[in-house]
Amino acid sequence: MLAQTLISVGGIALVVLLARWLGVRRPAAGLDAKAAVDLAEFTLAGFVADDVALGADGGGAIVSGQGGRFALIKPHGSHWAVRGIAAPVAVTVESDDLIVDGGDPMFGLVRLRIGAEAAETLAARLRAQAG
Repeated sequence: MLAQTLISVGGIALVVLLARWLGVRRPAAGLDAKAAVDLAEFTLAGFVADDVALGADGGGAIVSGQGGRFALIKPHGSHWAVRGIAAPVAVTVESDDLIVDGGDPMFGLVRLRIGAEAAETLAARLRAQAG
């Protein structure tokens, strides 16, 4: 009985060590403005970026593009997930944070700490796109 327990615990420890060695739980690398533009233009067909609002911690971005298009970028495991925003766009400003709900429940909310003034300006642009 004791031997069986020790073998089980050892097996679990081995799996955990292997997962860490392979980088399974490694977070996505920090995002900068150039990487955000590249991700948006590569992922969304015909997207041409104009401006980037990058979260203060590099943990997400919203990229505005030509023709009133926007791209939301957020970390998803060790990669970045990108979604184009389609109307209606639900936007909330809380203190220095811009919270965007692109309408995709599987993607979820994107919270960006970009400063109060920038958040209000971008929220107005996103609301104008929705209406």
